Amino acid sequence: MNLKGWIYTMLTSAMLMTTAFAQTPIYLYVSPNGNDSWSGRQPRPNASRTDGPLASLKGARDAVRRLKASGQLRTPVHVRFASGSYPLTEPVVFTPEDSGTAQSPIIYEAAPNAKPVLEGGRRIRGFREWKNGIWAAEIPEVREGKWYFRQLFVNDKRAVRARSPNRFYYYMLGRVD
Repeated sequence: MNLKGWIYTMLTSAMLMTTAFAQTPIYLYVSPNGNDSWSGRQPRPNASRTDGPLASLKGARDAVRRLKASGQLRTPVHVRFASGSYPLTEPVVFTPEDSGTAQSPIIYEAAPNAKPVLEGGRRIRGFREWKNGIWAAEIPEVREGKWYFRQLFVNDKRAVRARSPNRFYYYMLGRVD
């Protein structure tokens, strides 16, 4: 065998060995019909509804933390979110312990062709027509100063909150003593 053939054989052998020893990534699945007490290893609930996808971003983060604590995190981890809405009722905090490594990155992503939505907002109910096409809702937490919101969406479109003036800003002409 000539030198060129020997080099080709060695490179091919090295590639095959690398492929043989490379471990398969871990996939964790998250779905609106999931449960954070399940393993997350299946994209859909099983027939007996004892295992299946996780239900939330926080549940997925905690599942990855458990994998790391058990020493199973030696390969890439893909956390895949199915289409649907994922309400966030409190902040989900990621710390350095939630980081992956170059050999085992942790990737949070939408499942192929999925469109997940992480929702940090609250639904406001009880709107009633007030006057001249204006709608109003009583929000006790806002009145009491316990909650403040900057944005309002109606039917998935940003709406203008009541304010004055309705366009631009008031400007002071001078200082009043």
